Amino acid sequence: LPMLERGEALEVTRLHSLAGVLAPGTGLIRRPPVRMPHHSASSEGILGGGRLLRPGEASLAHHGVLFLDEAPEFGSMLLQGLREPVEEGRVTIARAGSTVAWPARFQLVLAFNPCPCGNLGRSGRVCACSPVEIHRYWRRMGGALLDRVELRVPVEPVPAARMFEAPPRDEGRRIAERVAEAAAVQRRRHAGRGFTWNARIPAGMLDELCPIDAQGRTALLDSAERLGISSRAFHAVLRIARTIADLDGGPRILERHLLEAVEHRKYGDGDFRWIRE
Repeated sequence: LPMLERGEALEVTRLHSLAGVLAPGTGLIRRPPVRMPHHSASSEGILGGGRLLRPGEASLAHHGVLFLDEAPEFGSMLLQGLREPVEEGRVTIARAGSTVAWPARFQLVLAFNPCPCGNLGRSGRVCACSPVEIHRYWRRMGGALLDRVELRVPVEPVPAARMFEAPPRDEGRRIAERVAEAAAVQRRRHAGRGFTWNARIPAGMLDELCPIDAQGRTALLDSAERLGISSRAFHAVLRIARTIADLDGGPRILERHLLEAVEHRKYGDGDFRWIRE
């Protein structure tokens, strides 16, 4: 992620100070925060609250990333509590006689196995889980939260033979440069609209900010009907396609951008087994 602008840095620094986790003499936090709470964390620790009403990890990840590893282990109630910050960009805590709201506009990253044993779909491994156990495992995430997860990327374990391979030289720097360029494009496009990123484009502005031609419209409608995606997912596909086009360096959303965005929605809808085609 690109470095925080001054206004964003002020918001992040204030939240960290309010939570009591800002070390003395730290100054403004310029890098986007990455918070990785353990799955044993309480709802108050993630969403905020407590006797002294302090921001939780969701607000400490404001303008950054909230990463939940082994996501189903966090518990259904806590995971469903993330729907408000994911959708609205804030956390609201209601107490007797008072209500407190903290900003929490972050990228939510969830990581978990495809099944309880972790072997579903893995080459050369045998999954010992029953279909009932697999569906029960995925139900911990909840359909409402999964519908708000716009990029679903199944990954394979790294082969042992590649463990000693060095990563491509300067790969991280090149990726960061592409992201920074796409971020700058989005900041210019959305200047003065009350939001910065494509992920926050209101549904009523999608036709204006995410225009597609007749060929792209046909491809998107065909995919939506075939997959039976919700209206929320339909809008999310347009936002993701807009971001893919920005990363591609093009001003227009092409059919291939839409098809790639649709592909990212498929995993976890209906069949949880992933087979590389």
